[in-house]
Amino acid sequence: MRKGFSLVEMLAVILVLTIVSAALAGLFTTVITDIPRSHRVIQTNTTLLNMLEQVHKDIDTARGLPVSFGEYAANTEILLIELEDGVISYQIKDDKVIRRNLMTAEDNKGGDSRIWSVPHAKLEWQVWRENGNGCAVQVKTHIEHEVRGHLERKMANSHLYFVGAFKDTTR
Repeated sequence: MRKGFSLVEMLAVILVLTIVSAALAGLFTTVITDIPRSHRVIQTNTTLLNMLEQVHKDIDTARGLPVSFGEYAANTEILLIELEDGVISYQIKDDKVIRRNLMTAEDNKGGDSRIWSVPHAKLEWQVWRENGNGCAVQVKTHIEHEVRGHLERKMANSHLYFVGAFKDTTR
């Protein structure tokens, strides 16, 4: 009866353990880095979709999309929406989207505001105009994250909202 392991048996065990360790290292890397990053992308996308839902509601009830209002001028960073009771501005600034309720041209500091933090999100809006009047807004969004030295674009979307799309048409 023998009392030990042969050299071949020991080398086989070491080889199997090395292969299993390499596979587990890849799994741990995924768990430690990729899953939290994916969670942040999903959180940012959820916040972005909540902000877009508010934009959609405002545009649905809008009277128009003015080119300027007081000291604000519509451009790639500012979107102006004229409602029955005033003007709403959306501004992209420092990884945030700020919604301001602008009362009148004289009091353009506005009333209440709402802020959505959207880190790593890229927004671009374009107002479609017909006969000088804004009739629709196209909003393009995506989320950029650096992964192992290069930028990845995630959750790329394009949304098109028409002014007054759900207003009462019987009037």
